[in-house]
Amino acid sequence: MKASNRERIELHMLTSLARSQRALCRIIETIADQVAVSEQLAVYMAENLKTISEYQRSMIQKLTKQSPRQRQLGTPGKPWISKDVARGSSPAHD
Repeated sequence: MKASNRERIELHMLTSLARSQRALCRIIETIADQVAVSEQLAVYMAENLKTISEYQRSMIQKLTKQSPRQRQLGTPGKPWISKDVARGSSPAHD
């Protein structure tokens, strides 16, 4: 397969994934009130959204050829901010 064809296919798939994400957001916003009332519906929707999310994650990993990252449990470290950023200095203004 030519590189240009592969890139065009990958771009189309990424566009489709982005469209799918927007659709999921609309679905979540639409049913949010009903889910708040029904615990059973909330569980059902959470399971379905998790399945869709896992599918999308596997698609993007195949496209980008990245291996899945392992979730790490534990206490998060302190936030780190560069002293240069904290001072507000910029290389362009120095």
